[in-house]
Amino acid sequence: MSLARYLIRRVVQVIPTFVGALFFMFILVRVLPGDPARLIAGPEALEEDVRRIRELLGLNKPLYVQFVDYMVSILRGDLGTSLKFGTPVINEILNRLPYTIALALVAESIALSVALPLGIISALRPRSKATYISSVISLTGSSVPIFWIALIFIYIFSVSLRILPSSGADSPRHIVLPSITLSLLLMGNLTRITRSAVIESLSSNHVLTALAKGLKYRVILIRHVLKNALIPIVTIMGIQIGSLLGGAIVTETVFAWPGIGSLLIDSIFYRDYPLIQGIILFIVLVFIVINIVVDVIYALIDPRIRDVLWRTS
Repeated sequence: MSLARYLIRRVVQVIPTFVGALFFMFILVRVLPGDPARLIAGPEALEEDVRRIRELLGLNKPLYVQFVDYMVSILRGDLGTSLKFGTPVINEILNRLPYTIALALVAESIALSVALPLGIISALRPRSKATYISSVISLTGSSVPIFWIALIFIYIFSVSLRILPSSGADSPRHIVLPSITLSLLLMGNLTRITRSAVIESLSSNHVLTALAKGLKYRVILIRHVLKNALIPIVTIMGIQIGSLLGGAIVTETVFAWPGIGSLLIDSIFYRDYPLIQGIILFIVLVFIVINIVVDVIYALIDPRIRDVLWRTS
């Protein structure tokens, strides 16, 4: 089966997952305490005015009718209008999206540039300093809450040393602290998985055979060890997209970074149903796309996986 047919089948398979995720998101948003119609009308508004706003927003309809209307609007490419800003939801997301993408790319680049070398070196030299450093990073990234790391960085670099700004996005200097904070969330698992994958690959039969044949160690490391270790590394990188988005919500809030994460928090406080649904819809789409991309990367890395995936599809 060709790659195109495989991708089409994967897209068809995730449609029920996509609809189910939207349904649960829709219900959870509706059970949030607070009435958006009351927030829009104001605390001193008459009940008649609140009821009129509720009818205008369609909040007086049964939940299943609201959900059907929402799905129809999605199919038309309409995510609704923000209750807080009075602008299309898609515009608000697109305005904030570049900031979140920039933060995610910088954080992922820092995590990869630190975690991959540390994981490889600690696997090749188990008692080196790199092993102890990777252990500290793994424990820190896995056990310390990200908001606590963010507050410590603000205290050290912004309050005490005064060398980096603590909030905003006015210059490239503003992205340093939030990106480093977010990268620590990724480094822990990535370092540990890289180390385990390299150790497992080093003990495999084909690597031992290559050593017995007298191949150079550098060639064995690049062609055999690292290539086979890529599959679990790619897996953890795909899984970490969720951690990246979840961590971005906290990080953007602490550092007042104007991305999608801080926008989601603001929309929740305001009970902005359309905006909340639009942001969560975007996050669900990101997860689905990442899962499909990871499957394709699997197939490109390992022909055996490609044969299995395409044959079973």
